[in-house]
Amino acid sequence: MAPRRLPLVLSIAIAAFVLSGCSSPENGEPPPGIEASDTSQSEATLAPLDVSDEQIRAADGSVLLDIADVPNTIRVDQQAEFGAAERFQEASISPDGAWLAVVTTGAAHSAGWLIREGAQQPTPAAFQYGGNITIGPWGDDARRLVFVQEGPAGGRTLTVVDVERLGETVEEGAMPVRSPDHEQLEPEERIYEALAWSNGELLFQVGAERWVFDPDRDEVRREN
Repeated sequence: MAPRRLPLVLSIAIAAFVLSGCSSPENGEPPPGIEASDTSQSEATLAPLDVSDEQIRAADGSVLLDIADVPNTIRVDQQAEFGAAERFQEASISPDGAWLAVVTTGAAHSAGWLIREGAQQPTPAAFQYGGNITIGPWGDDARRLVFVQEGPAGGRTLTVVDVERLGETVEEGAMPVRSPDHEQLEPEERIYEALAWSNGELLFQVGAERWVFDPDRDEVRREN
């Protein structure tokens, strides 16, 4: 029998309820006090995800996403698209439970996707040519997410994605985070680290220098 598939928020809410030590809900109904459309669950209360090459599951075994649901190629811009979706690598739920972020990999490239609860089509969010992507921190308001990109030359950079700016290509929603002296650094010295979100801004570090990225203005400034 094929594994059952439930809406994203409902699956995670049920999983968290089961892990809390309460009895499992019967007949697929959510536990008392939990509505299927409730997206107010904080990330800390959500059950850990089980990520395999082919599927992403909640702790109760329900399938949140199958690799067959992900397009074979990711559109980077209006001219270019690449294959980067042969298997899942990582997944993360937004703090409000409304979004699922996933990373897929192909023969040579990695891709980041965002899927809204109730939607079937993953939206392009990040791409790394010949390298690797991992998922960084979500903003507390669940509007923005960091994807960490490791390039083939050894550098590690950051891309912020705004769920309110998503489109058909990576370029439409992605905001590369770069320090003012980025181009003067050797590739292996471009090691960016996302530290924390505060008041809608991202604190990050490059070497010993700490910077703040303001996504509303698409600006970077040195930390005070």
